[in-house]
Amino acid sequence: MKTLRKRLWLIALFAFCAIQAQQKKTEDKKVIKEVDEVNKTTEEVNQTAKNTDNAIKSTVENSKETIKTIGSLFGSGKNKGKTAGKSKGSITIAVSQVSYDNVHLNRLYSHLSNAKGVKKPTKSFGESQASINLIYKESADALWQGVPKQLRSAFKMLRMDDKSMALELADLTLEE
Repeated sequence: MKTLRKRLWLIALFAFCAIQAQQKKTEDKKVIKEVDEVNKTTEEVNQTAKNTDNAIKSTVENSKETIKTIGSLFGSGKNKGKTAGKSKGSITIAVSQVSYDNVHLNRLYSHLSNAKGVKKPTKSFGESQASINLIYKESADALWQGVPKQLRSAFKMLRMDDKSMALELADLTLEE
């Protein structure tokens, strides 16, 4: 009788374990199915995002072309009314009869390089002539008026227009 009970307990335990294993397999299948569905949804979202990105890029390119076309119908807009002289442009400052290491030239270049509204200043030199090129939103005269008087006095103005000026060193009794 004891042996029969033990066997029944073993059979019941075995059956219980078999049922638990079957439930575990069923749960695993459900999880795998859900993971597959999530992966499929993720792929669909990625494809939709890619299509949306391509559509946006296409729209931006088409908009640029449309703006260019509309802009060409009305011209560039330069030299109209209030904006005359206000567009950014290149200004060239030529300084003649000067040495490369001249203190006044270097102070002028340093001041212009740090001046508000000045962009991309460059300096070149050749045959006793220095050239300073820069981008400035106003006229050459407005730029020159922004140079401190003491520094301006080291130079003699030979010629000036909206986009350029020609300078030479003034006759200074105290040459540094």
